Amino acid sequence: MTICCLNPDCTKPENADGTKFCITCGTPLTILRNHYRPLSLLSDEGGFGRTYLAEDLDRLNEKCVIKQLCPQKQGTAVFGKVKDLFDDEAKQLQQLGEHPQISQLLAYFEEDGYLYLVQQYVEGKTIDRLHNLCWSETEVREFLNNILPVFEFIHGKKVIHRDIKPNNIMRRDDNGQYILIDFGASKDFAATVATRGTKIGTQGYAAHEQMLSGEAFNSSDLFSLGATCFFLLTSAAWRK
Repeated sequence: MTICCLNPDCTKPENADGTKFCITCGTPLTILRNHYRPLSLLSDEGGFGRTYLAEDLDRLNEKCVIKQLCPQKQGTAVFGKVKDLFDDEAKQLQQLGEHPQISQLLAYFEEDGYLYLVQQYVEGKTIDRLHNLCWSETEVREFLNNILPVFEFIHGKKVIHRDIKPNNIMRRDDNGQYILIDFGASKDFAATVATRGTKIGTQGYAAHEQMLSGEAFNSSDLFSLGATCFFLLTSAAWRK
């Protein structure tokens, strides 16, 4: 068992169980809100935050994911936009509630100057990492039959994801269901129609209107899903 240091600058954050201070940077090791225990570092977002695998001590040590937003660039326009997206992700996940193909929001809070978003942990792989071979048409049809109802659900809740791509869709190891992840770029549909927003999306998958003006619609998500299917069939983005 390990406990992970939450100092975003720590180069080796994992520590042995029972350690009080990080052996690398000396930061006190904490259990967030006295029941979210960080276990290991999953990803580092380069100065704005980190993502940790954790366990919830109040739920029989059930695994969860902790996203941390760091204040290192607080006060800058860039940090302000990142914070807005972080806030939006929490709001959108709360708005969506529980759905078997969306990672559920468990908590959103501030502690020791950092913002934290806690989500349900999904055991599986993103679809870009499932295998190296191109998918067959039958496999892509099965994928669409499974994932399209999720889009119907989120669009019915007036939410647009805005960053659909292979590494934002996971397949669960236990039942093969496809899971939509990373709502950090999602945006309320009504606000998007009324005003031009920030240009968010991934080149090769985002619709033209997103990349040109920042506007996004339900159809923008479906365009990106189509580009994702092109990738699955060919192992290449439809345009670079």
